Amino acid sequence: MNLTLSTLLTIAALIVFLVAAIGWAYKKTDLIAAGLALFVLSILVTYLPPSQVSIGLIILFAAFVVLVVAAIGWRFRKINLLPIGLALWMLSALLPGLQVG
Repeated sequence: MNLTLSTLLTIAALIVFLVAAIGWAYKKTDLIAAGLALFVLSILVTYLPPSQVSIGLIILFAAFVVLVVAAIGWRFRKINLLPIGLALWMLSALLPGLQVG
């Protein structure tokens, strides 16, 4: 079995999702956002090193950053950052030149 970094990150995301599903928590950490950040990172590592930097790749990286910030429990005023990270991820999927998912 050939385990790549992308596969390991996806397995780690699955474990974090399962831990969140059974109700475990760690301080202010949002485990759903952490799992999503790991999954987006598993997609990002498939594009490293980037043969060409596209706007979709930049937006996907922005989604990763927003999800990491959401995972550590930080909020911007009363705005939940988890939906913003998901929206950026979906926007990167809609843009041409990047096969996400």
